[in-house]
Amino acid sequence: MRLEEIYSTYDKIVQSGYLPYIRCRKCTNTFFYVRNLCPKCGSRDLEVVRSGGIGKVFSWTKIFRKNDTSIYGIVELEEGFKIYCNFASDVEIGDKVKVKINSLEDGKYKVLAYKL
Repeated sequence: MRLEEIYSTYDKIVQSGYLPYIRCRKCTNTFFYVRNLCPKCGSRDLEVVRSGGIGKVFSWTKIFRKNDTSIYGIVELEEGFKIYCNFASDVEIGDKVKVKINSLEDGKYKVLAYKL
């Protein structure tokens, strides 16, 4: 799959309100970040898939700023890949969460996880 095809498919999935990820057809490795080679086996035989968005908190940290506190961390999705995101509320490692992704005007994504 060409990189342009992957970006295009990612955008379509995000626009439909879902979280995309990539699965290697050769070794079944799953990953989130857009690339046209499997980081595990180097295969180009990839498919872009829609995630259910359900996972567990793998790690988290609080960032304290002058007038704000933010919680960031990593979620391990049921499909086997991990994603970095913001958390909407306090969480603990192992908490079940729903991850949502939104496309921003500058072409980037905002990923937010909600405790279930």
